[in-house]
Amino acid sequence: MKEDSKTSMHRREFVVAGLTGAAVLPVALFAAKPARAEELITDIPANAAMVSALQYVAKSPKPDQHCGNCQLYTAGEGNTGKCQLFAQGVVAKDGWCMSWAQKPA
Repeated sequence: MKEDSKTSMHRREFVVAGLTGAAVLPVALFAAKPARAEELITDIPANAAMVSALQYVAKSPKPDQHCGNCQLYTAGEGNTGKCQLFAQGVVAKDGWCMSWAQKPA
């Protein structure tokens, strides 16, 4: 069956438009999400049991021990960062918990 050039051109335009749309869609979806700071671990109900079990506090009672110098802490924005013990949320840089471990020198 022979196709005329007019039908073939429409099909080609359709395929190009579809591929272009498929390539642009993920970029548009990610760009549409507003940047949002992560919540503190104490503000996430799912973390409550772990926060309690580790006796986490946002302000360390020990001047030489705080999240900022713990090996489980990775600095983030501002005075917060990620702790390897929590899958969700961030901890205060000045916080402390009973799993504190000195960051290697």
